[in-house]
Amino acid sequence: MSIKSESKVSWSNKELSYIGFFENTTGTRVIDCVMTNDDKTIFFLLNPADFEKIRRNCRILLQHFNRKIGKDVYVVEFYDDLETFLKRAFHPVEVLEIQVGNGVKGGKVAYITVSDMDKGKAIGKNGFRIQGIREIAKRHFGLSDVKIR
Repeated sequence: MSIKSESKVSWSNKELSYIGFFENTTGTRVIDCVMTNDDKTIFFLLNPADFEKIRRNCRILLQHFNRKIGKDVYVVEFYDDLETFLKRAFHPVEVLEIQVGNGVKGGKVAYITVSDMDKGKAIGKNGFRIQGIREIAKRHFGLSDVKIR
């Protein structure tokens, strides 16, 4: 599968302020910022080098950032190849298979197969995880949906 990123995103003033605060707090560069519909969770998309920096060095800063803005913060590693991006975005859930096809309403849909035991983790509490990944996949890969099966 070789679907490449086609990113052109814009952010609200609120998202821009979160991006600036996140970058200043962590010393990383944000590629994208996505908030869930309930406004309780925010996803920051980072390149692999900045993601690794966060993973190794900034856990305490990330916890501080979570408390400061009063939202759950998730950092997602970005790759411009859809399959690699999706596998990394769902980590630590093991993605067994990824198929991209046409949806019922048209548009490209990614079907992610995970074990029955991991479906809850892949979706996230109240659907926050799939919602954030779905929005990132729409913005950067032109998908109309991401479905877990």
